[in-house]
Amino acid sequence: MKTKILLSVFLLSSCLTTWAWFPPSITQEKIDQIRVGQTTEADLVHLFGAPTTRFVDLSHHTALDWFRSVPMPVGGYLPLIGELFGGLKVDSQQLYVLLSRDGRVLHYEVNNSLETLKARGEALTVTTSRHTSYEK
Repeated sequence: MKTKILLSVFLLSSCLTTWAWFPPSITQEKIDQIRVGQTTEADLVHLFGAPTTRFVDLSHHTALDWFRSVPMPVGGYLPLIGELFGGLKVDSQQLYVLLSRDGRVLHYEVNNSLETLKARGEALTVTTSRHTSYEK
């Protein structure tokens, strides 16, 4: 009996800690605060946390990338009928930002699997329904 309780507690705690590691959502309110030519890397880290990847190219432009993914619901793992229980509704978000040499936003793109983020702002180009590109 004690073994079953201990095993249950271990499994439950591992599930809770797994959910705790998901990065914060990329929300429309946060995206709307990005201003091309004004927003800095420090502002972006304040809004979205530390980027998943950070790359500096030979011309000293910095590329930042935030990626967030939440696994599908438990019912999605059922063979053959899993997609009826939300198996194909995986929530993933990506924010890509290119910074100039002085550390200000030159360009950014938002990708969202559930299409909850919409394009806003004066200087924007929508390339597909799931991929939005913002430029100055």
